[in-house]
Amino acid sequence: MATRSERLRQVVATRLRSVVAVCVNIQNPHNVAAILRTCEALGILEVYVVEEDVPFRPAGQVSQGAERWVRLLRFRRGEAAFAALRAQGFRILAASPKGDLPVEELPGEEPLALVFGNEVEGIPPKLLAHCDGTFRIPMWGLTESLNVSVAAGISLYFAARARRQALGRAGDLTPAEQEALFAEYIERI
Repeated sequence: MATRSERLRQVVATRLRSVVAVCVNIQNPHNVAAILRTCEALGILEVYVVEEDVPFRPAGQVSQGAERWVRLLRFRRGEAAFAALRAQGFRILAASPKGDLPVEELPGEEPLALVFGNEVEGIPPKLLAHCDGTFRIPMWGLTESLNVSVAAGISLYFAARARRQALGRAGDLTPAEQEALFAEYIERI
């Protein structure tokens, strides 16, 4: 059985910085928490949170402590979040029921940020204009959309899988980044 330190090293080695979730004005604390938990479980290191209209409050019982292991980058304006992503070379794709790209075809060759919007209003048009495109989860039933946390889970799984396949390894942190993250995690135990 692996020691706690060995387990942390294994987890750190599989972290992805090149796949990011962007949560825009998500209202329901359970949805926010479920997205954080999904990101942590998939090895996604960073979640960008845009709080233009709705403050970010994850429900602790749902997140199961995932916020301790995922880096939250909080922004009052979406434009600032997108500018930060662009500066790091991310392609930005927005989730949309009528999106252009099927989720199964999310690209893995470059850093990818997936944007998820408010449960009622979606992603504001002013922020959609900053995205490189849209993607969709094909729907086969009569329901027109999924809960945002479910949509994020499905989409982030496909994005992380595509990225790992393109990289040919589980994680994308440099050895120095892994050591720094390991030190961060050790302090949180």
